[in-house]
Amino acid sequence: MTTSAQVVAAYFAGVTAGDATAVADLFADDATLHNAAGTLSGNDAIRRMYEQGLAGAKMTPSPGPLVIDGDTVAVEIDLEVDGAAVRLGDFFTIRSGRIQQLSIYSLTPNGGRLLEKVGVDPQNHNPGDS
Repeated sequence: MTTSAQVVAAYFAGVTAGDATAVADLFADDATLHNAAGTLSGNDAIRRMYEQGLAGAKMTPSPGPLVIDGDTVAVEIDLEVDGAAVRLGDFFTIRSGRIQQLSIYSLTPNGGRLLEKVGVDPQNHNPGDS
C-alpha cells in the first residue's frame, strides 16, 4: 500500500525532474487542483497544466516537514522557478494512493503571478483571462 507521504514525495520528485507524466499519473481521474489561476477539474486538464508548466520552467521545490492527518497532507514549500523564489502552501487529499485534490496557495506576493502563468490548462485558457 502506498502511503500519503510516499505519494507526496513522488509528486515533488516528479516536479523536480520536470516529468509531467509522472506527476499527472499521481492524480485520480476525477481529481481537482486549485491554485491562484483557478480550478482545474479532471486528470486531463491537470496533465496539460503540468506539461505546459514543467516544459516552460525549471522548478525546484524544497518541501518542509509534512503535516499528515489521515488522507490529508499539508506542507510549506520553497520553490525556485527559473531563479525566482516563491513560498507556497500545498494541501493534498490522497485517496487509494492517488491525489484526489491539491490546493496550492501562494505565501509570497510573486507566487500568485507565477501560478497565473504556469498554473493553467492551456487548452481552456486565454491570456486575457487572468
